[in-house]
Amino acid sequence: MAFHFLSKGLVLEQHKEPALSRDLRELIVPGSARPLPLPKAEDPAALSPEEIIAFADAAGIIDERDSLPLGEKLRAARRDGGTAMVVADAIDDEPYVSSQLGPLFKLSSQAVGGLLFAAKAAGAQEIMIGVYKNVYDLRLRTPNTLYGVKIKRITGKYPAEARSSFPECGEGVLLVGVCALIHLYRAIHNHTAQTTSFLTVAGNCVANPANLEATNGLSVWQALERCGLLEEPARVVIGGPMTGMSILDPAHTPISATTRAVLAFLDNPRERHYSCIGCGKCASVCPQELSPLFLYKSSKQKLVGMLRFYDVERCIGCGTCSYVCPAKLELSAEILSAKRLVEGLDKAQPQTQPQEGTQEDQNDTQSV
Repeated sequence: MAFHFLSKGLVLEQHKEPALSRDLRELIVPGSARPLPLPKAEDPAALSPEEIIAFADAAGIIDERDSLPLGEKLRAARRDGGTAMVVADAIDDEPYVSSQLGPLFKLSSQAVGGLLFAAKAAGAQEIMIGVYKNVYDLRLRTPNTLYGVKIKRITGKYPAEARSSFPECGEGVLLVGVCALIHLYRAIHNHTAQTTSFLTVAGNCVANPANLEATNGLSVWQALERCGLLEEPARVVIGGPMTGMSILDPAHTPISATTRAVLAFLDNPRERHYSCIGCGKCASVCPQELSPLFLYKSSKQKLVGMLRFYDVERCIGCGTCSYVCPAKLELSAEILSAKRLVEGLDKAQPQTQPQEGTQEDQNDTQSV
């Protein structure tokens, strides 16, 4: 069962170090652990698939890769007749972010143990761990196996992780974030709910970049203080530098189960406000082969018909267009906002899409 990726995208400098090689640090509130409202598993190996799913539900485990409840993902896989393979996602293909790789290497037994539970619950016959191949600054050597589980090096340009959720990676593959698997292992063996998340704290004004396990609900600013700041950051991003979002108030922005990174930078190139020069670089790297410039312009003018015409619904929000834009336009953010607008309109008032060449395509009379 092979993983196949399109050729478009970007090869990015990763900047994984030194955070990845350092010990996994903790920012955990004493007494925040929460027991489960279920009987303890006397023999975890004897749990049935339904019991494993019940532990995932009771622990409130959220998969960090797609923000979905782990129990629901496992239940859906089983309801569909089982899946051929469960892959532990430790791809981490965005620069700076190693909040899946770090826990995979530092908490290997828990990650693999959780993967075995997930495979049993999903009715899978095979298991695998996925990591990104195009990472050249690693000080840690990536082994071929972990506790007998094969590690697959995912090839292709960024966004490899986003593409891995598409049909191109093969049928019958369930991808589950490594951190969710660690929490599943702890739910069954330690009888605790998910009250923490794993995140990378890095950026050019962070004194000691590191991967943290932090209590959910603590602020982004507390995570930055844990690692130290060289200077006051001009820009703080939650999530990766490609798909994350800038925040204005780190002291009141909480860490959640899907906060995979907190990045602090000294400058913000998006504040330079250049104009588009029509170079076409955004279209040349888009892995979905869209036209980001036309989508951007259509969004700015609220031309909903043109957004549909240029297939805005196919945008995956990878941020490659914004990354290569010499004018530093917020292409990806604007297009994602337009995508949500169109999806909202479609849900509120379903309608037949106009055919190419109709009057609506020519005049784009449907606007907001």
